[in-house]
Amino acid sequence: MATPYHRLARETPAYAWWRLPLAALVIAATYLGLSLLLVAGAAVWFATTSTSRSFDRWLDAVGDLDLRHVDYFVLDLLAIVLLIPAVLLGVLATGPRPIGYLTSVAGRMRWSWLGVTALIASAVSLVTIGCSVVVTELTDPSEVSAPAHLDSRIVIALVAVLLVVPFQAAAEEYLFRGYLLQLVGSWSRFAVVPVVVTTPLFVAGHGYGLWGLLDVALFGLTAAILTIRTGGLEAAIAAHAANNVVLFALDALGVLSATDDSGAGPVDLVPSVVASIAVLALVERAARRRGIQRTREPIPEPPAPMWPPPPWAMPQHLPQHAPQHVVAPPPPALHPDTPDYPGDVPPGWR
Repeated sequence: MATPYHRLARETPAYAWWRLPLAALVIAATYLGLSLLLVAGAAVWFATTSTSRSFDRWLDAVGDLDLRHVDYFVLDLLAIVLLIPAVLLGVLATGPRPIGYLTSVAGRMRWSWLGVTALIASAVSLVTIGCSVVVTELTDPSEVSAPAHLDSRIVIALVAVLLVVPFQAAAEEYLFRGYLLQLVGSWSRFAVVPVVVTTPLFVAGHGYGLWGLLDVALFGLTAAILTIRTGGLEAAIAAHAANNVVLFALDALGVLSATDDSGAGPVDLVPSVVASIAVLALVERAARRRGIQRTREPIPEPPAPMWPPPPWAMPQHLPQHAPQHVVAPPPPALHPDTPDYPGDVPPGWR
């Protein structure tokens, strides 16, 4: 039986119950070490530049994601990006399978599929967020600021958004829809269980008010469904990156504040609901048309030990001492880039 994405860590010959929980400790330790290196690098940066901002001020502003201070913004996002090597190293150190299966059921990043979903998600985000800004401008002009003039600071901020935000989005997806989804998925065959369990954990990582947290929860559900339905993180990464890039770009232009939800209400969830429905429908349609692999092929079973058959089971047309050669059926055809399956599968049985 084919294996869905959330069960990849469980349905392998090398699975052991302690591997993924142990990976959490390795991930935490690796992330702590990388964060200390980032802080040390930031201290050197602020000590050797002529900027008026200081290292202490950055520490006080950590998590604000204020694009008025691009260096603060980049350092804050880099602190999140460090989750990517931490998660990959944690899974690589403990197993139970090649880390490519943390990305998709194909055992690798499907770059063309990532590009397709990025186009879909970008179009949806531009339309829904753009319409939301227009409606807000028509109903309450005080809530929307006029676009700023493109001075050098804004251009630098936009470049920083385009270069760093996609990696920040990918880092969160590798942690929540990658490692945690497969961790919880190893405990239950039902896809709804890891979806429901990981969504509150994703929400807990954001410091918003009630309606902002509900918006985050809606996206968390959408990203988890995209991951399981498409057999990989590509669509979730694309949706996450597109949403954040559009919001932070508008923030850099001074149109809105991407992280301020102090005045949010139930109406502010409407664009997110529309965007989630649209992304799910369009990605599902694209996946069907392109024949996207949604599950991993079954791992071939190694041949059973072949004991010499009794004399009466020998073919009558062969001498009793003739060796018996059993030809194994050919394994299913796999994509040439698919990594080796984990476990003790004998060579030649892929």
